Amino acid sequence: MHSRISSFLLVAALLAAFFLVGAAPSADGDPLTHIGGSLFATAVLSDSDYIMVGDRGKIFLSNDGAKSWKVVDSGTKVALSSVCFPDDQHGWIAGQAGVLLHSEDGGTTWKRQSSGVNTYLLDVDFFDALHGMAVGRDTTVLATVDGGRTWKRSPLKESTDLFDDLNLFAGAVMDDRHACVVGDMGRIFITEDGGQTWSESKTPLYDEQMMMGRILYALAYDSGTLYAAGIDSTFVYSKDLGKTWTQGDTGFSKPDLYGIDVVGRMGLAAGSGGHVIRTSDGGSTWGVVDVPERVTRFWLSGVDLKRNRSGKVCGLVVGNRGTFGQFTDGSLTW
Repeated sequence: MHSRISSFLLVAALLAAFFLVGAAPSADGDPLTHIGGSLFATAVLSDSDYIMVGDRGKIFLSNDGAKSWKVVDSGTKVALSSVCFPDDQHGWIAGQAGVLLHSEDGGTTWKRQSSGVNTYLLDVDFFDALHGMAVGRDTTVLATVDGGRTWKRSPLKESTDLFDDLNLFAGAVMDDRHACVVGDMGRIFITEDGGQTWSESKTPLYDEQMMMGRILYALAYDSGTLYAAGIDSTFVYSKDLGKTWTQGDTGFSKPDLYGIDVVGRMGLAAGSGGHVIRTSDGGSTWGVVDVPERVTRFWLSGVDLKRNRSGKVCGLVVGNRGTFGQFTDGSLTW
């Protein structure tokens, strides 16, 4: 377990990563040179449409299956930490200084939505084109039921009688009433009424008496199961919408995992040192995915998977210095 002090240092290190500055995009050279900068998150819209977001307000869109990328105007220069698309047209991006962006045309154009906060938003997730949540630093949870036209602060801290603020790194919206958020010290919170009230889940990661635990950085939901990952390759899952959690075994004690996604039985998790692990049995067992030596010099923070028209799982893994890998036919290419 990790104390509050060590957890704070790890949080600071991860948040600092969101400010890393890379080279400006170039039209020539390999993909790393072309993208430049750091990529924090990605979304797969369809078999051919992919999007990646990162530092200095950068958005990159591909309409040809990640073969080529174009820069999309975000209207901001702050770091963009998360992107989600509940369908192939409607998308949201969250970032530094309370930034929330919305697209209604598959990521081609983006408009600012008023979040009402200036807090660093670290994740955004939507169940459909109306119901979504954004989470971030200082126990910030925002909820919307109208596609982001209005965002309201959800009273997680008040509902759960938290004494200290927490960094909430990830959230998942399962339907129009149920959502889950995770963050500092492995603490997990759920709502069953669309964010009006919250309760804290019991997890094997947080010692309530010692007030110590293991940070969770990433959260994914698929087919009735929640999957969370974090520091020291920590992995837990829930099959009852986040009420109870079981600790899984990735087979590794290090490094840290910053991103995870699972579709059906297939899943990927990625993190520090270019580390990528894969499951083909819904998280029961994991194995290391070989990556090029150059990728091991970088951290990876974004993972998104989707089942394509042929029934196979495809997706992207993104990270530091414009690093990205495409997952197709069960393998990653960089």
